[in-house]
Amino acid sequence: MATSANGYFERDVLVQAGPLICATTLALTAAFLGIVGIASGNAGGLVGRLPIYVLAGSVGFVAALLAAEHSQYYGREALVTAAVVGVVGFVMIGLGTEGVVYGLTNPDAVVASHLSAYLLSAAMIASGLGYWTVRNWRDVSSVMNKSGL
Repeated sequence: MATSANGYFERDVLVQAGPLICATTLALTAAFLGIVGIASGNAGGLVGRLPIYVLAGSVGFVAALLAAEHSQYYGREALVTAAVVGVVGFVMIGLGTEGVVYGLTNPDAVVASHLSAYLLSAAMIASGLGYWTVRNWRDVSSVMNKSGL
């Protein structure tokens, strides 16, 4: 946790992590709402927007490939990293956009049913877990290597 030796939160860590967690939470909420929109059959025009999502994923792939090649990753590691970034970018941009479209076209289904509060809660938990996992990656990877996951 972002605490100092005396147990109080360190302001600098909270200032840096707060906007990141908020942005991630909003993006995940939109993506979760996109899943609901697609699953409910209310994603009109999805096929027309799909090429834009593929283009966004491919731009993310190439950008990550170039960045990885000029960092500590080389060869297969760079390619795998870029592929993961491309796929995650495609999925998040696609689902996030569909979530925004669904929310704008069906505001009653989102607000009246309190769906947005549930999805926001799930996204906040996922953002917190993701942040904790990144901050404690060495511990997580050592547990995964020992247990064979």
